[in-house]
Amino acid sequence: MRVRCEEGELIHRLFLGAGPGGHVALDTDGIAALADAVEQAVAGSARALVIASEGPEFCAGMDLAAALRTPSAPMREAMERFAACLELLASAKVATIAVVTGAASGGGVGLAAACDLVVAAPAATFALPELRYGLVPAVILPALEARIGARRTRRLALTGELVTAAQAEPWGLVDVVADEPDKALRGLLRSLLRARPQAVATLKRITGPAGQGGVAQTAADLEDPELRAALAALLAEGQAPPWFARLKGQE
Repeated sequence: MRVRCEEGELIHRLFLGAGPGGHVALDTDGIAALADAVEQAVAGSARALVIASEGPEFCAGMDLAAALRTPSAPMREAMERFAACLELLASAKVATIAVVTGAASGGGVGLAAACDLVVAAPAATFALPELRYGLVPAVILPALEARIGARRTRRLALTGELVTAAQAEPWGLVDVVADEPDKALRGLLRSLLRARPQAVATLKRITGPAGQGGVAQTAADLEDPELRAALAALLAEGQAPPWFARLKGQE
């Protein structure tokens, strides 16, 4: 798997591309490239991170052939990095969005599930075929269970069934199904860029698995001089808060 990065002032985009085998599959080099790109993106000043694919296939999951060729120690290290990457997507201070226009399998499902929002084309599909290969999709289970619950996660893993975008939406695996995913993405980005970055980071922290301290945080927010001044200007004069931002070419 190849990873191409586009760094914008507000939006950082990662595009997944097919590797030598012709699929967007997770091998050790691809995992390293993905993890490096995500770490770099969330450490910067961008307000959102978008993960999409260059072709119709989003991500085919683990490259089993490559895994069999890889010694156990490097493979274990790669899996640990992938797990850390998923955790980072879920906990990073920036909003993360996956755009799935085709097939997502195994680790590809986990990659999408770890993001805050998932936009899917009607042709998108999701499947966990690992048990068919004698494997357990253990690395991605926490991200998937956090999105769709334990029972549906178990169902997907046990059956390996192919779930369409229309089926995945009411489950919570997909947030938006759109004939024009890019247009839907821009709508989400417009909303996200009107949110205070510190508030986005805090929301993600307190709604995580170990999230707590919501009352204390809200109280602290309301005591923040910068926030109080911005809210006062908004309420009294309709003045946009300083953290509002717009995509180029948008009103």
